Amino acid sequence: MVAVPYSYTDEYSFKPADDRLPPQNIEAEEAVLGGILLDPSAIYRVKDRLETEHFYIGAHKDIYHACLRLNKQGLPTDLLHVSSWLSDHDLLARIGGRNKLATLIDRTVSAVNIDSHAAIIITKSKRRELLKSGYKTIQLAYDEEQDLIDIYAKVTNRIKAVTDTPLAPTKDEYQRWKHDQLLEEVTSIYTTCVEPSFRFLKLHELAKEHSVTNNFLEHFYLKSLTAQCSKLLTYEELKELAGSTVREWLLNGLVPKSTTILLAADGGVGKTKLAYGIGKVLIQGNQFGNFIATGEKRKILYYQGDESPGDMMQALESLGYSEEDIGKYVRVRFGWSAENIPALIEDLKEFQPDFVVIDSLSTINRFSIYQESQMEYARPILEMTGLATNYKTTFLLIHHSNKLGGVRGTTAIRNAVSEVWTLSKDSSETGTPNDRILEIDKSRSRSSGNKYRMFFNPEDLSFTFMGEEGQDFGGPAQSAKERTLQLLADHRNVKFTSEEIAHRLGFSKDYARRYLTELSADGLVSVKRQPGKANLYFLAYEGSPEDHPSDHLDTHPETFANGDIQPILNVGIKKAGSPQDHPSDHLQKADTVSNTAKGDPESAENREKIQQSENFVAQSHLEDHLCSNALLGIESGGDPGGDPTPDMCEKIHTQEIAVKDLSENNCSHSPQGDPGGDPRLDPSPANPELSPLPLIQEKCKYWSISQNREVEVFHIFDNFSEVSCRIPGRGTVTLPFLDLQSCPESPTYQLSVRDEVVILIGKHKETFATITTITNTGIYLKSDSGKLLGKSYFPHQMVKV
Repeated sequence: MVAVPYSYTDEYSFKPADDRLPPQNIEAEEAVLGGILLDPSAIYRVKDRLETEHFYIGAHKDIYHACLRLNKQGLPTDLLHVSSWLSDHDLLARIGGRNKLATLIDRTVSAVNIDSHAAIIITKSKRRELLKSGYKTIQLAYDEEQDLIDIYAKVTNRIKAVTDTPLAPTKDEYQRWKHDQLLEEVTSIYTTCVEPSFRFLKLHELAKEHSVTNNFLEHFYLKSLTAQCSKLLTYEELKELAGSTVREWLLNGLVPKSTTILLAADGGVGKTKLAYGIGKVLIQGNQFGNFIATGEKRKILYYQGDESPGDMMQALESLGYSEEDIGKYVRVRFGWSAENIPALIEDLKEFQPDFVVIDSLSTINRFSIYQESQMEYARPILEMTGLATNYKTTFLLIHHSNKLGGVRGTTAIRNAVSEVWTLSKDSSETGTPNDRILEIDKSRSRSSGNKYRMFFNPEDLSFTFMGEEGQDFGGPAQSAKERTLQLLADHRNVKFTSEEIAHRLGFSKDYARRYLTELSADGLVSVKRQPGKANLYFLAYEGSPEDHPSDHLDTHPETFANGDIQPILNVGIKKAGSPQDHPSDHLQKADTVSNTAKGDPESAENREKIQQSENFVAQSHLEDHLCSNALLGIESGGDPGGDPTPDMCEKIHTQEIAVKDLSENNCSHSPQGDPGGDPRLDPSPANPELSPLPLIQEKCKYWSISQNREVEVFHIFDNFSEVSCRIPGRGTVTLPFLDLQSCPESPTYQLSVRDEVVILIGKHKETFATITTITNTGIYLKSDSGKLLGKSYFPHQMVKV
């Protein structure tokens, strides 16, 4: 045997520092017991926090235990009752007889300080427990029979039992501590344990430790999700917590930030493809109809349970996800269930997505022990609501609709989310099998109840936005909104007052306020409200500098991708052919957008009395703060006519005003041409003002004014006077009829004034009529009875007799 030198051995001292007694305070124990015997009501001040085990002297433990038992039976804790109870239980002699009780009373003056004395007793007891835990740890370290892992667990539990228990708690404080400890452990298991089987085992052991069942822990965790609330906040704390009074969006008016959305639809309607399309719009940073993205290169996370990898890949390829670098911003997980919330949390931390699509709610709840009709079925949504706030992401959950078109299952599903969309087929008489209606059924971010028409293309699985249902297509209100959105889209993050917008676009102030209120209510524009000042309207774009409007007059890059839901046109968000401000109207050298307007609130009187004819009243009395010089007047070659009033527009369509050709001599009232009117798009050799109307047919080619290239029509929407077109190699786009011109490959027709025709569409379908006027905006007819028809038609909507 080789002797090991002592100098190579660690020295340990296991002896106490001295021979002192364990921590205790006998005088405090006697004061507490004497106070209880002297004043029986004093026990109510300490019984919820002072326990029998806290006393150091054995006799004091027996006396206090007797007092607790008497109090529980509703009896007083005076000398007679305590001595009688101890005698009945053969404990009186062990504590020192009646003389011991009498001594406690004699040494006590009053029970006034019984609370502080009890706190001293509890503190000393905790110190003794630390000593016992330390000695027990030494014994365990020498125990070679036990595994080291088991020893670690025992030591940890012993120390934790001492250190985690609050000092001198009241009954309520102790219960609160017990609740918080259990909730922390349960939450940790549910949010960090990835394997469902291992999580079940840990829950089972936790349930045994606390003498409860697994079912109790499940309900306990669910209650914690449904009853969360903040502390009572001051107004300043509320402002700090809110950060901004302006609602933040991923897609203005459709997809808010940090929220939960439920998309409900019947099977085969295309709800998953709509989600894919929205995801691509968020990545590319363009728009879906009038819904404009607030940034680009958003990260999208798809949790797919209803489609196979092959089907999903085929759909994404059809929608153009392989183009450019779109794929870099997409992550996909298959087979996920709501039992695996920790995996979702890990993905949120690692990938940090902006938009998470869950397909579908029924699939992720396939292992749930609850039925769709039970409230507990909505638990995963409640968890995602908290995750949406904590990780600043938006969840879109796809679900099935019921027979009535609403959300299937318990109302708790609908109540748990912030937004509810429903997607359905258009069941109207004019609807086609591919027409869809998207309804904002519920929203905490914008107005609800709005319905939007869309067209689903089964060939490339894309959705084309057709406009809001009930809106007058091409009417003054729609045109005003589109021009406003165009102005704000061209100058992101620049804030305008309603008066500034009205002056820029030539509207009356009251009319501008009215439609700006509608746009902001629908979330299509953001509004910053300032007490006592004018509201400021803008379109946000993350990472975009606050450029002045005059700095960028022509910012309409063409953005296309195969299968876009709604590509950005080179006229921004406006439909092609809508009027635009002429560049000469926006002079340079304007430094800021000043606040020149008064407050925006609209009075009830204005709402009731404002006439439609004021919509386009020129604001000639206002000085344009965005221009360095005044606009040219009619005398110097300005627009001699200006925008027509809605009354005149209506009369034109109803033929109350005769339509006649103007010769050159008829223009003598205007000495010069129009140098500052609407810009003329001249993409083809023929001037669009003079070109004849094309004969629009599906699978035929035409020249697009706005796209400056040939397009192929694949679907005609006569109800909206629009067509869906393909641009070779670049995607699809929706254009109005008036944006198309004939090209050499277009079909031709032979129609002239006084020709007799049969109408093929609308309420006058199969009616004989006579052509009265042919203009570059449509063909006007009168019936055989001599009545002028109230709308214009296009060549493909009639056939010559």
